[in-house]
Amino acid sequence: MMLGGFGFQYGVDEARRQQIATRQSAVGGAGAPAETDVVRQLTSLKALLDDGDLTPEEFRIAKRMVLGS
Repeated sequence: MMLGGFGFQYGVDEARRQQIATRQSAVGGAGAPAETDVVRQLTSLKALLDDGDLTPEEFRIAKRMVLGS
């Protein structure tokens, strides 16, 4: 079974961009705390789920990626 679609890929790409930004700000010492960034990512993914752009399975996969587990 193939998972994906534009909405899922957008959510994954956005989560990845935010993870990179978090790492860069941690190295630089500036920016929002990592916990705030994770919450922001999860909120964005939940909005995609609520809008029907992600299936529940895609949401679970993306959430695991954000949480690093």
